[in-house]
Amino acid sequence: MVAIAVTGLVTPPSAQAAPGATPVRYTNGTYVAMGDSRASGGFFTPTPDYFLGCKRSAANYPAIVALLTRPRHFVDTSCAGAQAPNLYAVGQRTNAGVKPPQLRMVPRDAQVVTVSIGGNDMRWGAILGKCTTAPLTDRFCRSNRRLAGEARWRIARMENRVTPALRAIRQQAPRAQIIVVGIGGFMGNHGCWPMVPISDPDVRWMNEVFNRAGDALRRATAKVGGTFVDANRRSAGHDPCNVIDPWYESALSNRIAYPYHINQAGAIAIATMVNGAILR
Repeated sequence: MVAIAVTGLVTPPSAQAAPGATPVRYTNGTYVAMGDSRASGGFFTPTPDYFLGCKRSAANYPAIVALLTRPRHFVDTSCAGAQAPNLYAVGQRTNAGVKPPQLRMVPRDAQVVTVSIGGNDMRWGAILGKCTTAPLTDRFCRSNRRLAGEARWRIARMENRVTPALRAIRQQAPRAQIIVVGIGGFMGNHGCWPMVPISDPDVRWMNEVFNRAGDALRRATAKVGGTFVDANRRSAGHDPCNVIDPWYESALSNRIAYPYHINQAGAIAIATMVNGAILR
């Protein structure tokens, strides 16, 4: 079991930001998990939910949160590839057909709703792909003004798409504790070719990009009186270059989990963070 201390990197609910939204304390009521592959898991488990279009692992972080919190009813709507509009407005196309908006599975009396979203809206891979390099070479992403501008508009786009999705969740579940898990965590202080094939200074620049993306998600979360879990900052030291205790898979991963996605240890770590953020 991975032990994670609850620190100031969990932002508590803001009552002022969402007038009329007064989340109830958790008393083992309904828990709903929403989001993309960070929530669904993306690592193989031989279960129907894995093969029916959403790559939903049986031991993803929501399933571990459910084990820790023992809700009377647990609903996991997460689906790999989801973007913010798929949470509330439009269906999601998968290789097993179109999945309805995830909000349809959220009951009004839900007590806790976890949300992992934004990475596919931001398309962080488009930035990362311009920084990958061969050994002992450097792409100098950190000094590329055009790329810096692209990172800014991608983060702004993500915030503008996630904000209405969270507002729709708040409207559907007015008394729920909405806990948003940030993106990032898989960039550390240095690269390690070929697992993380990026120069050390560019890795640190990418880490800062994810910090800014997390801050955007934090702002969106505050608007609905939610709680933000800063997974990027709280994952420090557990990137794929840590060969002993990584929480994320490397660029080479093709079996355990998607590249740069949470592995089983990461799922336990994130679940521990979320469990610690729940008001009881």
